[in-house]
Amino acid sequence: MQDRKRSVFNAAAVVAGNGIGSGVMAIPYYISHTGIAGGVIAFAAAYLVSVLMHLMIAEMVLHTGDTADILAVFNKYLFKGRKEKILRPAFFILLTIVLIANLSAYISGASEIFTGLLPVSPIIVKVVFFVFAASVVLAGLGAVCTGEAVSVSFMVVILAFMGIFSLLHINSGVEIRIFGSITGWMAAYGMIMFSFSAIFAVPQVAVYLGGVSEHTAEGTADKGEKLSDAGKEEEITDKGKKEAETGIRKAIWLGLLINLVISVTVTICTVITSFEVTDIAIVGWAEAVGGTIRVLGSVFIVFAMITSFWSIGLASADIVAGQTGLKRGLSFVIATVPALILTLTTGSSFTDYLKLVGGIVAMIISLMAVPSFLICMNDKTPVRIMRKGMKIKAVAGFVFVMYVIMAVGSCLNV
Repeated sequence: MQDRKRSVFNAAAVVAGNGIGSGVMAIPYYISHTGIAGGVIAFAAAYLVSVLMHLMIAEMVLHTGDTADILAVFNKYLFKGRKEKILRPAFFILLTIVLIANLSAYISGASEIFTGLLPVSPIIVKVVFFVFAASVVLAGLGAVCTGEAVSVSFMVVILAFMGIFSLLHINSGVEIRIFGSITGWMAAYGMIMFSFSAIFAVPQVAVYLGGVSEHTAEGTADKGEKLSDAGKEEEITDKGKKEAETGIRKAIWLGLLINLVISVTVTICTVITSFEVTDIAIVGWAEAVGGTIRVLGSVFIVFAMITSFWSIGLASADIVAGQTGLKRGLSFVIATVPALILTLTTGSSFTDYLKLVGGIVAMIISLMAVPSFLICMNDKTPVRIMRKGMKIKAVAGFVFVMYVIMAVGSCLNV
């Protein structure tokens, strides 16, 4: 039982780690323009919609039976008919570009932080960060899950100390509005949704907790566990399925809850201390509280970049391997090295990458995942992750609309 609990936490850490590095320090600036009421609504809506989307992805992954390639979900349910030969490679190329841009954001962001603290070359920082992060990904899913659990736990501890320092330096002159503009709310909601996005971690969670592949109970039985009673074998198989499905569901709820708590804490600490809430929160936060926050915040952000790189890097390699049939090592090189090259040869900043990836990911999710989910549920197969009795079409429609709002919000400035 204890092993199962640890596994669920490790899986939840993958979900949290995948999203935490995706702009948590940009959220306070947007929230400062929405007001308290708008901020509460934006966070609550983003959490609910994100949980529903990730549960939908998990449902499709289990029905698809693919172990790590989310693109296989779209290939099975969406890319069919005469345009299949065009749509599949086109979307594969688009998704690869999006993931490369995502990885570039983490490399670029880590470089900006280190070069701001130490007199080091940005090129050296980018290469060292890439090599360190890549080594964990190449070690496999187990190493990534363990690394995510340790890193997320460490980030929570760091943030707790930052919270204590912030409470000792509350800005008595801070003005916090109650309501803001609808444009500001949409922009804030879009950034929060982007920060909560961890869809590429869902297949990893399913594999790690035994929902698919050789980790399922069926796989274990097939590999040599001989049971004299056929009914007993079926009972164990069903029990294994239910445990895996329950674990996946808990990991998604918990992982996004960790992300929510971290995001809210960063926002509150920034708003109550900063003389001016800057577009990258740690800047104004550190100016108001002092060098301790700057150092702790920088360490926090670097860990956030690493955890996101691990999950996205692993997903990228799996997608390339699944679509090309190449060996995993070569697939990883193809999927990730271009990100390093991009950051070494362009002058784009971290926020530039965030705005690019945020809009594209929103459109991919809303236009591809929701229709795929509806087609999957038309197969008359039993519900495994979503709650029984849930109005599937209504939920899917709600999620679709909210992701369209996210896409629009990602394009707005405040």
